[in-house]
Amino acid sequence: MPPAGGAGSVQDRRRIGTPSTPLDFRTGRSVLLRCTALRFAVLGEVRAWRGDTPLDLGPPQRRAVLAALLLREGKAVTAAELVADIWGEDPVLRAVPALRTHVAKLRRALEPDRRHRGPATVLISVGDGYALRLPQGHTDIDEVADQVATAERLRADAPDKARDTLEAALARWQGAALGGLPGPYAERQRARLEQWRLSILEDRLALDIATGRSAEAVTELGPLIEEHPLRERFRALLMTALYHCGRQADALEEYGRARRALIDGVGVEPGPELSEVHARILRAELPAVPRPVRAVAVPAQLPPDIADFTGRSRVAEEIAAQLTGDGPAVAISAVGGMGGVGKTTLALHVAHRLRDRFPDGQLYVNLRGVDPEPIPPGDALGGFLRGLGVAEGDIPPAVDDRAARLRTLLSDKRILVVLDNARDSAQVAQLLPGTPGTAVLITSRSALTELPAVRRTRLDVLEREEAMTLLTRILGADRVAGETAAAYRVIEQCAYLPLAVRIVGARLAVRPQWTIASLAERLADENSRLEVLQTGDLTLEAAFRLGYSQLNAEQARAFRMLARADVPDFPVDGAAALLGVPVARAETLCESLVDLSLLETPAPGRYRFHDLLRLFAARLAGSAEDLDAGEKESEIVARLLDYYLASTKNLLGALDYSNTTLLLVPTAVPGHRFADGAEGQSWNDVERPVIIALHRQAARIGGRAVALAADLAWVMSELMDTGSRARELADGLKALLDTAVRTEDHASARRIRVALGAMMQIGLGEVEASLEFLQPISQPADDAERRLQVLAEILLGVADRRVGNTKDSHRHYANAIAWTRALDDRSLEAWILALATRTLCESGQFAEAVAVAERAIDLARESSNAVALGWATHELAATRSMLGEHGLARELAEDAVRMTHRNGVRLWEGWARTRLAQIHLRAEDHAAAETEATQALRLLSKAADPLDRARALSLRATARAARGQLDAAAREHADAAEIFRRAGLPAPTLSTLFAPGPTNQ
Repeated sequence: MPPAGGAGSVQDRRRIGTPSTPLDFRTGRSVLLRCTALRFAVLGEVRAWRGDTPLDLGPPQRRAVLAALLLREGKAVTAAELVADIWGEDPVLRAVPALRTHVAKLRRALEPDRRHRGPATVLISVGDGYALRLPQGHTDIDEVADQVATAERLRADAPDKARDTLEAALARWQGAALGGLPGPYAERQRARLEQWRLSILEDRLALDIATGRSAEAVTELGPLIEEHPLRERFRALLMTALYHCGRQADALEEYGRARRALIDGVGVEPGPELSEVHARILRAELPAVPRPVRAVAVPAQLPPDIADFTGRSRVAEEIAAQLTGDGPAVAISAVGGMGGVGKTTLALHVAHRLRDRFPDGQLYVNLRGVDPEPIPPGDALGGFLRGLGVAEGDIPPAVDDRAARLRTLLSDKRILVVLDNARDSAQVAQLLPGTPGTAVLITSRSALTELPAVRRTRLDVLEREEAMTLLTRILGADRVAGETAAAYRVIEQCAYLPLAVRIVGARLAVRPQWTIASLAERLADENSRLEVLQTGDLTLEAAFRLGYSQLNAEQARAFRMLARADVPDFPVDGAAALLGVPVARAETLCESLVDLSLLETPAPGRYRFHDLLRLFAARLAGSAEDLDAGEKESEIVARLLDYYLASTKNLLGALDYSNTTLLLVPTAVPGHRFADGAEGQSWNDVERPVIIALHRQAARIGGRAVALAADLAWVMSELMDTGSRARELADGLKALLDTAVRTEDHASARRIRVALGAMMQIGLGEVEASLEFLQPISQPADDAERRLQVLAEILLGVADRRVGNTKDSHRHYANAIAWTRALDDRSLEAWILALATRTLCESGQFAEAVAVAERAIDLARESSNAVALGWATHELAATRSMLGEHGLARELAEDAVRMTHRNGVRLWEGWARTRLAQIHLRAEDHAAAETEATQALRLLSKAADPLDRARALSLRATARAARGQLDAAAREHADAAEIFRRAGLPAPTLSTLFAPGPTNQ
């Protein structure tokens, strides 16, 4: 087959080009001298070099223009022909201007020294079209054609050299020819060049057989026939090779398979060559071939490296160091991770980098561990032994014997063994060498925990900029630069998974008319994202399904169900509640999914899905035929909410011993139990993003989940620890409220309104906005509503105090106490009295404040309410300070700080330290005041409550001003004033900080 369009023999190809060598009339020199350093490759991705320097050829469309000219071998091509080559029968509106732009940029790349607007001498204009004028031998096609011609001359007298020459020619292919180029011309040429490659491969295999390499030919021909079942010469060569291996019966059986394939596939009988081989085998007339003296084989079985390998530099260095370090045992490194994360790509990149460190060769096998039928260890061992030069008849039949033979052959060699896509430890155990010097690199979705002495690397997704670099290398810098924001959206929607980025890159590369933004819009819909993430035979869902197929029924159910909770991560006891199994069993299931790279574990006892795996798992769970009975999304989410509600009940009970927990929706699981408030604070910090996500999902799905989420919101508002995600939590609660109102779930709506009031006021400092949610319940129907009424009255009392309306603040606290006595909750009454103390103090009613605080302390001690005890103590301390009793005030405040610190809630301790800072200021101990205000700010900056943070900031500014730090004090006073201004409140002044009378917070 001719290697390029329009040319037959190698001699014909050498005559193609310009009629005579053109001259540059400015210099009188041949213009061909200028391009002698240019080299081009089309057998793979289209690439070019000037000397050893690679050239930037731009996006796939531009490289397609270059390829169309290269493959015309100097002939002129009209603009219309090029447009048809690249865009087909339905070109874009401005195809010709786009073509001109591509040509101009190619000229700059090929002739960087050409004068501005000077005549081109390499890519020249011919009429309205173009031609590429190069001397002969500047493409890899030229080199292959020369090698094929050389092999033909050597075939008769030096068949071994002819065979090696063809092997070198085949090595010129670095993947599919014209890889990734769009357009019908590239498609036609790609098919033609692939046929040429197969023809050369057939000739090389024939020479393998002729030179005594029949066993190797048998090994290679099997997969080729699977890929090309109707290619008769492959069948004829396999029959011949089998015959020369002494397998005459297998050769005749192969003929039967070939005949059936041809009849079933195209309805014809075998052709003359195949029939002739069959007849000569029957007559034992095939000519004998030499049985060569076998040289020591140097296997080089690695598949090609990836041209656009991106990132991973640090991990690649670590793996290389693991494989090449000196040690007393075999160096084994295993790369794990989810499907599509790039394990094989990384392993092959590292293996190619280390080829010179393993001079005795490289063995490679794809173990197909996630396929329904993985490669048996015996088959892999047989392939390795053949690669090491063991004759077919000398390969032992037993697996153990094959493994022993392999270890013997590797015992004095430095060979790198790459075991790709391993299923489990059992599949690879017998493939490992036994002596140091040889190294093993394994890739697997499984953790391979049973293998000893393995250095394991868990591969994560790409960093953001690494993913952008990969997309840029696929699409070209110009195209990505024109839509940078959209490109970042696309890689984010791909969740930085390399396979997903490659898929979208490939889709866009062959669709040059598409914008990146148009694909980003399609990816935005999670319901169809997996459909968008596919191109040709390459699909993300197929990669995920291979991993899923490894699961047993219990693992598969867990994988599906856990994905129905749309949360960033989850704890193991939450997974147990969701799955309806004991915690120990849930941990076993989750860990098994981690070992198979279908789940991640960011911390001990905590798990999460990769975003795209979660979509895949949720789709499986959402299909009607795949749902377990009764395990719909609403029920699954309700189970997880049940766990979180039970846990927050436990936390509320551990902190204040109120009877609120008796008024909530009954829960089915025990929930997480807390040793103290500090553990509760840590739990809250970790779980808050999950709770926010559950509120949003409950709002979307409705049903029983809304009631559970509403009670969960109620408990969180009782704790008054809103954390650093107050705005997100408020937004989730608003969505939940809309659902409760729409479905006329009045009980849930009332709970959510009170929780929103607490969130807006305490969490966000938006006092005015909180009031719309805190309207009292006119006719409470039950104890739960009475308890909500108490909480609403408390929050209204705090709001009025903050705006200086102490009269109404007193009224709301009195109402709250009356409702609380009706509930007979002395612990709750202690809490309200502690809050009321502050309003009394700030309105100058110091004697009443002292009495109320002392009553609150007594009730808190009686009911073991450590929270109310701490609050009442620091409010009593503030009142004593206002009365000038600074020593006693300081002792009380320090006691309150110790109590709130033991409680473990940052917000409460921050409030206590703010009071202590104020007491130090009134006692004119400015250094101590600054220290305590700083500590309060440290705590309050990790909670929400911007108003109390601003008050602590104002106190520190005052202390610093008194200590002469005037610039810092002025800045902090201004920052605090701005927070109060945004809240619609007046900032505290020196008089309100020190003098008796109403103050603002």
